[in-house]
Order: sequence, then structure tokens, then C-alpha cells
Amino acid sequence: MNLRKSISLNDEYIKKIDPLIKKHNGNLSAVIREIIDFSDFANKDPDSVKRMMMGLKNRQSLTSSTLAWAIKNLAGRLPDEEMIHNVVGNNINSISSLEKHLNELMGEVYWNSSIKINSESERFPENIFFTITGNNQDMNRFLAAVVSVFVSNKYDLAITNLVNLNGSVVINMKRGEKEEVKKSISENFGFMDNAYIELYKKPDFWNMIISLNVKMNYEMALMPKQLFEEILGGKTHHSITTIIERFYGCPVNQIPLEDLLIKIREIYQYTGIIEKIDIDKRSLIIHHTFSDPQAIQNLADMFIELLKIGGNTYNSVTSRNLIVLRHTPRENKILVKLISDLRYEEGSTRNYSDDLQKMLTLLRNMPFNEDIIKSLGSQFGKTMIQNYEKDRKIDIWDAQIFIKYLKETCVILDIDLNIDVISKNTIYAKIMTSSHGIDIAKSIHDARSNDPNCIFLNGIFGGWISHAFGENTEIVQTTSQEPGSGNEYCDFLFNINGTG
Repeated sequence: MNLRKSISLNDEYIKKIDPLIKKHNGNLSAVIREIIDFSDFANKDPDSVKRMMMGLKNRQSLTSSTLAWAIKNLAGRLPDEEMIHNVVGNNINSISSLEKHLNELMGEVYWNSSIKINSESERFPENIFFTITGNNQDMNRFLAAVVSVFVSNKYDLAITNLVNLNGSVVINMKRGEKEEVKKSISENFGFMDNAYIELYKKPDFWNMIISLNVKMNYEMALMPKQLFEEILGGKTHHSITTIIERFYGCPVNQIPLEDLLIKIREIYQYTGIIEKIDIDKRSLIIHHTFSDPQAIQNLADMFIELLKIGGNTYNSVTSRNLIVLRHTPRENKILVKLISDLRYEEGSTRNYSDDLQKMLTLLRNMPFNEDIIKSLGSQFGKTMIQNYEKDRKIDIWDAQIFIKYLKETCVILDIDLNIDVISKNTIYAKIMTSSHGIDIAKSIHDARSNDPNCIFLNGIFGGWISHAFGENTEIVQTTSQEPGSGNEYCDFLFNINGTG
């Protein structure tokens, strides 16, 4: 038999093989070879060809729908080495050979995507830029994951940018250290791997946890068991750091402040304890939904303690929906140390007048910050009243106990004070001057004065009141003058609403 090797095709046949011609970039010889390979396969197994043709005619075939479902549900999971090998194969020795092979594969009916790769080097690239385009965005993402994992392993390239744009996935990669490369791949394509591993380990547990959170509208709190035990026991110790130290694998005091703030935000926004955290330079702005004033203050103290264990001094300002934690400048740390030294020791007595004088003297040489100074004053006042509380074994404060405390403490601080009980839950106090040479009455009234002594003293009285009766105690406050004397005095009216 004589074999004619020349081929004559009219437009009708050219049109039929047009997809293959495009696939092989106009190389008709490659098209003929693929048709011959397919013919050989068809002769060996005619039934499989019939099944494939039926699948092509029906886009909702089991093969295509199953593949689409599987690819969609692989989001966030890295393809394993066997899957990558099945897609890419063993014969890739350059960037262009990778692009050619993938385009041949992606041109098949179930893939229907294409890839374009740009690089400054064929065999040892430092950077690559590639775009995967197709009708199915889930397929594009999966193919992008395959390509990214392959080139990261072969060329040590890390993902520096990934964009989903108009039906395409666009990725930039550059040479990096092993850990950097691994982290970039995991963050972009393997972010659900750990979650799935744990889900499959304990499906009953996680199904229940997820159901509980959904039914409770995610208003549940997550905390280490040690910390919960301490709360039940009325203690607050260092177990507050457990959740961060376990998660990040290092002690809190080894984490730089800027990183620690970020880690606190990352962790605690998902524990259910608070709503969210914003970072403003070195300040933390904590959004919460608690209503009990003491609970809000305890929450603020918990974060202050956490930051303190990390070697950082903070002060808090609380409100109904926010807690603002501000970093204490280095110069103010001596004040914080003095306040911490005021802690209660059984059987000991303390001359708070001398302590107050030291504080006020130091304040004159400190950078002015109204919120920090007032917060320090509040801490000083709270420490005083807490020590008194422990010494007198007070469980619940009422008007009479608070009046007694005010009288005794104001004598120690050389403050002239007159007190009357208006009703069961209403106290009237008239404050005059101090032997410190400070106009106490004006200081207490003038909360927004630029004088740090005024602000500190205002904080002290606020600390007493908030500790005894809560942050929401109603306080009416005015300043007047004694007739004919010119001496100012400060009127306080406390309405404690019967709370303790």
C-alpha cells in the first residue's frame, strides 16, 4: 500500500478542528498527532469514547458537576504533592515548558482555562508574574494554587501579591527564605488546612461548638481553663497570658510591644470576650458590650495586667461601650511604681499624705497628658480605698461606711471636709483646702484644668467613688466661695441609688 503524506482539507474540516489548532498555536502537525492518538484510544476502547461524547453533550454530567463541586470545596486547602504531580508531571525544566504544559492541560473540556507566565529567567527565576484566566473562578483559584505550590517548591518563590480580577487570578512571586515561602503559600491557599484537620479529628465536638455559637449568635466566651478557675476562685493571676503564649509559642515578655498589641487584637477579637480592638499607635481601643461597671473595670484591669506581664505600663479610661488603654511614657513609670507600692499589707499603716506629696511633686516634671494623669490619680485613690476595705473587712459599701472612710482619709490627707447625709442613698460633702498649699476645692471641681495636680486629685476622688459604688454613680458637683472670705469650697452630691 502506498501512503500519501500530503493532506488536503477544505474549510469545513478546518472549522471542525479549529479548537485544536488554537490549542497548538497553529501547529497543524501537532493537531494531526493528537487526532491520531485519540483515534488509537478509540479503537482500543470504543465504549469509553461513547461515554465521553455523551458527557461532552451534557454539561451537567456526573464528571463535570463532581469536578466543579470538589474544586469549589477545596478553597483554603493546599493541593498535596500527588495532586500537583498529576497536574504538572515530571518533565518541567523551564518556565516556558511549564506554561506550555499547563495550557495544553487547561484547554481540555473540564478545565477551560489558560495561563500566561512572565519571568526574567527561564530556569532560575528570581521573580515570576502569572495570570490564570477562565470562566470558572473556583477552577482558576485551584490552578493558581497548584502553580504556586509547584514553583514555590522548585524555585523557592514566595507570593508577594494575589488579586482576583475580572475572571482571572493574578499572582506575583519572588525569591525568599524557606519559612517566608511556606508562610505565603499557606496564608493564601492553605488557610483552612488546620481547621479541616481538627474538624475531621473531632467532628462531634466541632459540630456541637458550631451549633452552640450559631444558636447563641456567637455571644459566647472562650478562655483557658486555668483562667476560668482563677476567676471562679476570685483570683487574677498570670494565666491571662496562657492563650497568647500557647498560640504563638513564646512568653509574653519576649514579644515586642508593637507585635504584642497586634497579637492581642488577633486573639481576643475571636474569643467572644470583646467585640473588636483597634490600635492607635501604642493605644488599644477595646469595644465591648458589657453593662456592669465593675465588670468593665475588671476587663480593663485584665488587659492592663496582660500588658504589664509583657513589661509595658498602661492606664485605662472606661465608658459604657469602650475601654481605652494608653501606654504610659517611660517618665511616668516611677509614678506607677509608687502606686503599686501602696498595696495592702496586713497590720501596716501608711502615711498617704507623704505619698500624695511625692506624687504631686513628680507630676510637675512629667510630660502633660490629662487622661494618663487622671487615670494615675484614679489608681492611687482605688488603691487607698481597697487597702481600707481589706483592713476593715468591708464587703459592701453603703453611705455610712463611705462617709466614715471619707472622714478618716481626708484627715490623713490634711483635707478639710464636712459631710451630711441627705437621705439613705444621698451624701453631701463640702471640701475645703489642704496643708499641701493646694486649693483642693478648686482642684476637685476643675477636672479639665491644665494643672496636673488638679487632674490627679480629681482622679483620686473619682477612684474612691467608682470603687465604692460603680462607674455610673450620679455625682453633682459645684464650686462656690465662703461669704466674705474669698476661700473656694467644693460641693459634692452623691446619689448612690442604693448600690453597693
